[in-house]
Amino acid sequence: MGPEWRQWLTRLWEDDRPAFVRLLLVGTVGLGLVVWGTWGGGHGTPTAASGTTPPAATAVADTGPLGAEEAALDSELGRIVAAIPGAGAVHVAVTLSKSAVTEYANGRSAPLDEVGPAVAGVVVVATGARDPQVREEITQAVETLLQIQPYQVLVLPNGGGE
Repeated sequence: MGPEWRQWLTRLWEDDRPAFVRLLLVGTVGLGLVVWGTWGGGHGTPTAASGTTPPAATAVADTGPLGAEEAALDSELGRIVAAIPGAGAVHVAVTLSKSAVTEYANGRSAPLDEVGPAVAGVVVVATGARDPQVREEITQAVETLLQIQPYQVLVLPNGGGE
C-alpha cells in the first residue's frame, strides 16, 4: 500500500473507529459469501463448474399447449423442408412466443377471428445445408411458410459427417 492509503486508513481509524469496524465487517462478510458461493455453498445444487446440468436444462419438451403446438409445427415443417431437393436428413425446432388464439364475439358461438401462433424462432439442421443454395432455399421456405423475418431463421449443416 502507498502512503496515501496508510494515511487514509489511519485517519479513518482515529476519526471514526465504529465506521471503520463496520466497513471491515461488511467487507469480510461479503468476501466470505463470494467464496462460499464459489466453492460449493449450494449444498448439492449443480454448478457449471461441476460438469452436471440442472434437471430444468435437460427437459426435452414442454407438455403444455404451447409445447404441443411447437411439436406439431416441428414435424410438419420438418416434413416440408425434407422435400426440398438436396436438403437430406432434416431436424427442425420451432419456438413459439404465443399460442394460437380464437376470438369470439359476445354471445356468438362462431369464431370471429383466428390468429395463428407467434413464432419466436426456428432452427433447422439439415445435411444438405452445407450447400449455400440449399441453405438459402430452406431459409426462404421457412420464412414463407411461417411468415417470419430472416433473422428468426437459423439453418445449420448437420455435423454428422462431411
